[in-house]
Parts: sequence; C-alpha cells; structure tokens
Amino acid sequence: MSDELASLVKRSRRGEMDAFGDLVAATESLVYNVAYSMLGNPQEAEDMTQEVYVRAWRGLDGFRADSRFTTWLYRIAVNTCLNRRRSLRSDLHVIDRDDALDGIELSRVVSGVDPDALVTRKDLAEALWDAVDALSPKYRTAIALFYQEGLSYDEIADLLSIPLGTVKSHLSRARRALASALHSRREQNHG
Repeated sequence: MSDELASLVKRSRRGEMDAFGDLVAATESLVYNVAYSMLGNPQEAEDMTQEVYVRAWRGLDGFRADSRFTTWLYRIAVNTCLNRRRSLRSDLHVIDRDDALDGIELSRVVSGVDPDALVTRKDLAEALWDAVDALSPKYRTAIALFYQEGLSYDEIADLLSIPLGTVKSHLSRARRALASALHSRREQNHG
C-alpha cells in the first residue's frame, strides 16, 4: 500500500472524516469502474459506489494491512455489486458509449490524422464497447479488472475469490467472444 494511502487509512481509523474523504477521492474512480463493469448502468454504479464507501467506513477497523487497501476495497465493491445484481428484477440499461468519447479533446488526439481514420477508430471503439457490454457479467468483470484496472490474474482471482485458472479461462473466453463479435461486425459492414 502506498505511504499516502496507508496514512489516510490510519487517520480514517482514528475517526478523521477529512482523511476518509481524501481516501474516497483517491480511490473513487476505481470503485466506480468496478461497479460499472459489473452493473452496466451509470446510475447503479454511482449508487453502489456510495454503498461501497458506507460499508468501507463501517468495516475500516476490520481492514488488515497485510493486503493492499485497494484490494480490500475492490472486494467490498465486487461483493456489493454481486448482491445488487442478484436483487435486480429488471434488466439494466447499458450506457451509451458515445458519452465516453465526449470528454476527449479531439484536437489533441487527431493531430495529423485523417478524418476518415477517426470515423473508423470511433466505429471500432463503439463496436468494442458494444461487444464488451454483450458479454456475460463474469466475463465483463474480468475484462474490466484486467484491462481497465490493470490488475494481475492473481489479484483478480483473489478479489473475486475464484481459482487462478478460472480467471484465465474467463479472460480467454471473453477475448474470443470479443474477437468474434468484431469479426462479425466487420463482415456485416464489408459484406
């Protein structure tokens, strides 16, 4: 655990709310990304992010510093989202991935790039996100933890409480499904 996070955890355990606020600020995007990857809905992800921090605050005394704080927090996030998914009775809507592209400063990204290439790149990004959203939750979660959060296979296995081989299998199957979906889309567009 980084020295800064360790210090914030210690101060938070002493009841310093400003330290816990700093801890939230330092890790909030990570928790939101996990929640979004598991639930596929931005409002649900925001709600569950708040719930995760309520649970983290209440359970902070139970955090053992022998693991990383972020791993402990990820586990709370995953368990909270799994519980929420079980309780949902209706299908969740999926975020419009165009929103993810809105914040990009195109002038910075496209310097010297052909506009047709940008359209193709945007189409590819949309197709990829559509394919990720179509994955089963267990595959979507593995993809998000590995590619978005940069966790290792071992960290994902620990976080999700599944065997290492299962993590590898989930990622392999997810990659194959994504490749197949992108290939099918390309065939439709060029066929």
